[in-house]
Amino acid sequence: MSAIQLLHTADVHLDAPLGALGEQGARLRALVREALVRVIDEALAREVQLVIVAGDLFDTRTPAGATLDFTLAQLDRLSSASPAIHVALLPGTHDCRGDGGLWDSPRTTGLPETVHVLADPDAPAVLLPDLDLALHGCPHLCGRSGQRPVCRLRASDNAAVNVGVAHASFERGDVDDDSMFDAAEIAATGLDYLALGHWHSWEEYSAGDTIAVNPGSPEVAGFGERERGAVALVTLGDGPARVEPVPVGRLRAHSLTIDAGDLGGTEDLVACVAEHADPECLLELTLTGLAPPGVLVEIETLRERLADACFALRVRDQSHPALDDLDAEAFDDRLTLGKFVELARERIEAAADDRERRVAERALQIGVAMLADREGGRA
Repeated sequence: MSAIQLLHTADVHLDAPLGALGEQGARLRALVREALVRVIDEALAREVQLVIVAGDLFDTRTPAGATLDFTLAQLDRLSSASPAIHVALLPGTHDCRGDGGLWDSPRTTGLPETVHVLADPDAPAVLLPDLDLALHGCPHLCGRSGQRPVCRLRASDNAAVNVGVAHASFERGDVDDDSMFDAAEIAATGLDYLALGHWHSWEEYSAGDTIAVNPGSPEVAGFGERERGAVALVTLGDGPARVEPVPVGRLRAHSLTIDAGDLGGTEDLVACVAEHADPECLLELTLTGLAPPGVLVEIETLRERLADACFALRVRDQSHPALDDLDAEAFDDRLTLGKFVELARERIEAAADDRERRVAERALQIGVAMLADREGGRA
């Protein structure tokens, strides 16, 4: 048989709120739409026969009308191609299958015959005679825990090529999710290719004779550690499935950790972070360790100085002052500085919660810096 090519994406998350990004949230939502357009562009340019969206095309099961209009217009580009390109849509965890929701509405039940919504877990495989291919899908059902979608998928003798679609997490011991699968379940499917979704980065889970890939989001969906988004280009029907990533995203995400003990002040922090800054990067900084007494690091100054250097910058300050360097013998309690340190340490030790403790620690750092300067650095 002739080789079949398909394009596999997932976790687009159209119209995600992205509240952690502030004003940049709206800009990222626009970039997510642009990424979906590029996915369709790639499908048309490569003349693939099938496009799979393995869950979470939308960030909600009740997308706005304008978002649905945009999405259906993109799908119509595939249906209107000559020949038409098949599309498989699977409900995921965010746009899950539930009574009276998105997947029961006239706008999704009345789609062109080449758009296949895999919304019924008990439905038989969808046969595509022109491709000699069978589509097997198990949607995520709203409000149910303990789902094992992959174990419901089995290859059929009614087609030369069998492709499964599922949205779940790989069971590896450190993940607890409502929908899971393991390697044995993948191997038992007998599928030629298993199109997965749920994780936002590229992951490969092949087992037995089944090639299984989770391509991640086509555009970075938030902070973390992620390369630019890609879709999976899959070739089937000529030996084992061959999969290659096709980049479609504009942004990447990077996590950076800096030890406050290595810093002499705000300028050192700005210089360290600037080395990793990129206008196309969502940069998450975690400040850890013990800051030397009196060393001030102004997070707001960092944000202002690098406002245009990153697409978005998030700072988590988990550092603390080096209290062991502030023992009673190091400061003369007859001086204002020594007395202040004594009182500040008492306030830190008496803090009722982490927020109160961090406020007291910050006050200590500021006070030591100001008083040490005023008293000429005397202890």
